[in-house]
Amino acid sequence: MTELPGIASSAVTTLRMAMVVALVGVSALFGVVQPTGTASAASTASGAPAHAAAAPHPAAAVQPQSQPQPADVVASYFVALNENQFEAAWALGGKNISGLPYESFEASYFGTDHVVLSMVPVTGNQVTLTLAVTESNGSHHREAGTYTVQDGVIVSARVHRI
Repeated sequence: MTELPGIASSAVTTLRMAMVVALVGVSALFGVVQPTGTASAASTASGAPAHAAAAPHPAAAVQPQSQPQPADVVASYFVALNENQFEAAWALGGKNISGLPYESFEASYFGTDHVVLSMVPVTGNQVTLTLAVTESNGSHHREAGTYTVQDGVIVSARVHRI
């Protein structure tokens, strides 16, 4: 990744670390779901079929997960785009902000080599940022805008070239 002019390398390092933390959080948010009809490791080891498991005690009920922070969602969205993980980017809000079907959304990023983002403090569920975009042909441009996040997903974006 190239560094943005005027941003200290420690800020870039902090942003990179925040992106890694955000990816771990998003991975937990989109955790792996075991297919229906398969036994869990615990039920297989005990010999009991998965469908015969007793209902959990009310005190042991699963607590709802808190929603990720808006900045983490936006950072994860751009990390997914940079890593060509278009399905993850689509799930994080690309489906809401692109105005395109999935295949067109994916194809729209084929000319982009990578994007480096800089965020300013978040206000509520709105993340204001600037983007330094490097195209596959080596050209560069910058964009600025605001992404709105609700329930852990980007729901709207207003971005313009600067």
